Amino acid sequence: MKSTNPRRTTLRVGLGGIRKSKEGNVRFTLTIGTMQRLLMNENDNCFDLFWALWPSSPRKASKSKCLERWKKKALDKQWKQIHAHLTWMKTTDMWKKSNGDFIPAPLVYINQERWDGAEIPSPVTINIHYRDPILDKLENDTKNAAPMPEDVKKRMMELRRALKSI
Repeated sequence: MKSTNPRRTTLRVGLGGIRKSKEGNVRFTLTIGTMQRLLMNENDNCFDLFWALWPSSPRKASKSKCLERWKKKALDKQWKQIHAHLTWMKTTDMWKKSNGDFIPAPLVYINQERWDGAEIPSPVTINIHYRDPILDKLENDTKNAAPMPEDVKKRMMELRRALKSI
């Protein structure tokens, strides 16, 4: 029998789960390795996403102060920009080296608005179906080449047999 408790319901789906908050908003959480992707309704508080996305480090603390600043600055409106910057920063060498010793505290990140004005490089697109034009030309030339004359083929076979016998 299902629980009639309107506060929170959780259904497990594969590696993640679907969660309903008491306000009725739905959040889908999918965890693959260390990557966590949270998809929420537009009207949800994005601070939870920010906190979940922030990498674990010795400086990850003061969640209540961060939430207070987040609300004071009304950062839900800037979530897309913050998310893009934070996702990119997690890939930089500065944030990866020394087990996260150079990752700032989330409160510092929020106070200094480090995402504002930051240039985020566009993602690199790799075409896995790329073919080198030189290989295409070689393949085309091979198709259009004249067939080897029969006397040359026979002589080549004789030479190969002679080499195998040595």
